[in-house]
Amino acid sequence: MDIYMNKLFPILAIGPGICLIHKDRYVAILEAIPINFALRSVSDQERLIKGYANFLNGLNFPVQLFVQSDFIRVDDYLADLKSHEESIEAHLRPSLGDYIQFLHDTVNGQRLVKRRFYIALSWQGFDSRRIAQKQGEFLWDEAEQELLRRREILTQGLRPLGIRVETLDQPMMLRFLQASFGQENYVAGGNTDWA
Repeated sequence: MDIYMNKLFPILAIGPGICLIHKDRYVAILEAIPINFALRSVSDQERLIKGYANFLNGLNFPVQLFVQSDFIRVDDYLADLKSHEESIEAHLRPSLGDYIQFLHDTVNGQRLVKRRFYIALSWQGFDSRRIAQKQGEFLWDEAEQELLRRREILTQGLRPLGIRVETLDQPMMLRFLQASFGQENYVAGGNTDWA
């Protein structure tokens, strides 16, 4: 990360599922794997919206939501399908050709976007103390326990809505942070919006 970004967002350490920012702020990044909301009935959608609002209103700690939007390129996928055409039984080849043409026509008519959803949980070093931490004191274990507790609250609250939550491991967190600052494409053409 360059010097300017490090001043703006100083990451001191990245561990499994957690990173230390500044001298006393710890952050865990979670990926939320959603359901396909558009395929639900109107009454089911209303129930999910109400449940999500109740869940957010019931939280007693801050969360930050991120959305990463990536344009999906199917050209490589279609080329791969075409390259395997000779290995497919002869009577299935016309169907494969029709399938490839259907995908090509569908994609040319609209841009396909894949969205990934992330939740950032943070914990300040003096959240659970009466006095701030001493200079140079790291509270990694305490932060890890508190962030794990908060992750469990999120997991239990989102499960009835069909949303799964997964903690980013150390390499995934590093790639997420780099992609968020435009340092590296996490997924080709990736763009992370901070909500």
